[in-house]
Amino acid sequence: MHNPGQNPSRTNRFTTRSIGSSHENRPLLLHETPAFASAPGGTLLIGGMHGDERATILTLLSFQDRLQRSGRVSESAPALGILPLANPDGYLHNTRYNARGVDLNRNFETGWSPESEEPSGAAPWSEPESRALRDLILQQRPGRIVTLHWALAELDADGPQSTPLALAMWNSLTEAERAPYRLRVSESEAVFPSPAECPGSLGQWCGTGLHYPDGSAPAIVTLELPYDPALPRPSALPGDHLARLRYAWKQDARGYLSAVEGPVHKMLWAAC
Repeated sequence: MHNPGQNPSRTNRFTTRSIGSSHENRPLLLHETPAFASAPGGTLLIGGMHGDERATILTLLSFQDRLQRSGRVSESAPALGILPLANPDGYLHNTRYNARGVDLNRNFETGWSPESEEPSGAAPWSEPESRALRDLILQQRPGRIVTLHWALAELDADGPQSTPLALAMWNSLTEAERAPYRLRVSESEAVFPSPAECPGSLGQWCGTGLHYPDGSAPAIVTLELPYDPALPRPSALPGDHLARLRYAWKQDARGYLSAVEGPVHKMLWAAC
């Protein structure tokens, strides 16, 4: 099966490098602008942490293509790194988990639990993919991180430092474009999502457990794509929302992508 992170036509204005390898020795490919590579403080976009969430991968690749066609990628472009496929083994096997059966978004240190509802690995950082992400973030020290998932249809800001980023992304949308989503931010309330919801997640680690040498922490937003981009997001999703999405994806993947890409691209650009 084709690895979407390896299409050279999508990287002709980005520098591409491997930040590590998966358990089955597939590269984790980062596409970065010169400004992202040369200094801390940029924006890092991540997709495909769950290998069967293909819309997150394709949406990031189409965003990269759109930037290149628009001429916004140049020496003066925003400091931007794009990791479209964080779980290449899961992508190949069409599974949420990596090749060792671990949910990578439960394998980060903060809030990690061996009793997580999703398999969290033998210990924090037990998986090569999560370690590669950890090392990239510690090395590059991005100021803003957006990670794409589906299909809870919301923007989740982890840690109070992430609220401005989430609001900038939210405010980039028209009222109609916001309808399939909800916004969850941290101000005086508890961090969203709570550690009980997502123990050992990337959001928990970056939002509450990570501090750079200067004492700052990155702003991180989890952008959950809609389960149905044609409907307003209900206060509680149907219990079978993921099954509905998978069925819709099999029937008309291109239609789903066409419906979500425009608003998502606006939010991603606002994050840059």
